[in-house]
Order: sequence, then C-alpha cells, then structure tokens
Amino acid sequence: MDIYKSLICLFLLFSISLSHAVLGQPATSTLPPSLPSVPENTESPEGNTPEYVVIRSSNEATFSSETTASVALLPVKEGSIFHKGDILLQLDCRSQQADLEKAQAQEDVAAKAWDSAKKLKGYGSISEFELIKAESEAKAAAAELDKLKVVVEKCVIIAPFNGAVADVLVHPLETVKPGDPLLKIVNTENLNLEIQIPSTWLTWLRVGSKFSVHVNDINKTVTATVIRINPQIEPVSQTVKIIGTITPPDPALRPGMSGQASFLDNPKGTGKH
Repeated sequence: MDIYKSLICLFLLFSISLSHAVLGQPATSTLPPSLPSVPENTESPEGNTPEYVVIRSSNEATFSSETTASVALLPVKEGSIFHKGDILLQLDCRSQQADLEKAQAQEDVAAKAWDSAKKLKGYGSISEFELIKAESEAKAAAAELDKLKVVVEKCVIIAPFNGAVADVLVHPLETVKPGDPLLKIVNTENLNLEIQIPSTWLTWLRVGSKFSVHVNDINKTVTATVIRINPQIEPVSQTVKIIGTITPPDPALRPGMSGQASFLDNPKGTGKH
C-alpha cells in the first residue's frame, strides 16, 4: 500500500514540474511584426517635386485657310528657319481677287450714289427714306469690300516674327477649304522656361530672381530670370508654376529642350530643382 502511495506522489510531482516547465516557455505569437513607427511632423524635402525645366516658345501660331483655293507657293519645309516678313505660303486666289475688284467697283458706285442723295436731299428733291436707303447700300458695299480684302490678304501667309516651321500640313498644288490647317510656326528667339517649384519658395522667390539652368540636350548652362509667377498653387502637390526668360538669348536653344534649374537665392542650400 505504501508503494502505491509513493508512486502516486511521484506521479503528481512529475505532473506539477512538467506544467511549470510548459508555462515557463514564452508564448509563440502568430501576429505579424509591427512596422517601424513614422516620426511625426516630418517635413518633405524641398526636392521631392519633379526636377524638370522645359523650354517653350513664347509665341507660336497655326495658320488655317480662309477660303477654298489651291496651294500655289510653299517655299518652306518642316524645320525651315525664316525671318519676319518672309512669305511662308501663298494660295492661288485669282478668283477671290476678281471678286474683290468687283466689290471695289460696287462700293465706288454706292458711295457716289450716297453723295448724290445727300445733295438732292438738301434741295428737297428726294425723301428721307431714299437718303437712308442710299446710305445703307453704301455701307453694305463697303462691308463686303472689307470682307473680301481680308480673304485675299490671307491668301499670302507672311511670317509675323523670326522663327522656324514646326509643321507643314499641306502640299504644293493641293486644294484646301476654309478652316483647313496649313502650317505651324514657333518663335525661336524669345524662349521661356517653365518649372514647378514648391509653394514654400514664394517666401523668397520674386519676379526678377535669377537662376541658372543646365540644358541636357546641349550640355550647356544658361542664365534665366523669373518674369511671371502663376497666381494659383496646385493643391495636391503644393507647387506653383513660374515662367523665366533666358538672358541673353542663346541661338543654340530650341523649344522642347529640358534641364535642371539652380536658384542661388534659395536660403536652404544649393536650390537645385
């Protein structure tokens, strides 16, 4: 009997020791490890906006036809350089010229008829209605003449500035209709720089601020001046667009080139953007 009691006591002691050993082990967690905490009030770096400057033409134009005619003269091609006053394209507007001459004759007759009506009215030979009718016909004839003058004038496209042809949209002898695009030109002398800067830079950046731009396409650095600041801030990126001009103009630059800008007035460092 004593032997049985001893065995039972040993079994109980073994069970208690085993339970303590199991409970003493650290529990294994099935949860994923926690992510590192993000420090609060961390300011984004000044350079987190696109470090990109693009060169754009300050002036460009796309010409369209004002009438139905064929292309009589097209001395330029895509990429052609031209000067202000050069003929870029000429339409065959002989029919429109004839209409203009006819309108000129009709306007002369109507103007003389109005002058005669005013004299006759002074003598009391015609009524007020006849005078008003003569005046109306003279003005209508003058308006038609002005309309045809515009059509004939636009049969010849003359360069309004120095620049280059960006796109030619017609061919010689091709017939075009009113509204058909003819060619696109860009000013290659007065170029602008566009760049998005952090809105916080407005505390020190002003119209007239100087900055330099390294142009990637020609591996050259040029000097520029801020000439305009967009009054509206982009709410998502908290950036604002500024426009600069290159001083002095560089003939090697072309619209569409790009690079990086450096603002020496930036109080937070090099000012690269």
